[in-house]
Amino acid sequence: MLNFIKIAVILLIIALLGYMGWQYIAIEIKAMQVKGDVDQTLYGEIRNDEYVVLERTLEKLKEKGIYLEYGDIMIEKTKGSVHVEFSYTDSITIPFIKKSFYFEEKINTTVTPN
Repeated sequence: MLNFIKIAVILLIIALLGYMGWQYIAIEIKAMQVKGDVDQTLYGEIRNDEYVVLERTLEKLKEKGIYLEYGDIMIEKTKGSVHVEFSYTDSITIPFIKKSFYFEEKINTTVTPN
């Protein structure tokens, strides 16, 4: 009976670690998608001023469930390129325990048209 309890606890721990690993992979995929969306937005709006780029970037982020304020995103336009930098927080929650781990994702990208 004691072996059965040990095996059950070990399997539960493995399942929780697997679940957390899956959530972490999902967070990293989301960060890559956010960067891709921001790059795509910048390519489409490279001729516009910073305010239009900021509005379009905020719209894309809201579609992904990331809500930032205007001051949270730094947009810098130079001759022929646009640089965007911001960070947001995402989390992993362990079920049953309701313990959350927070990760800060930083997006730092520059787009230069060909």
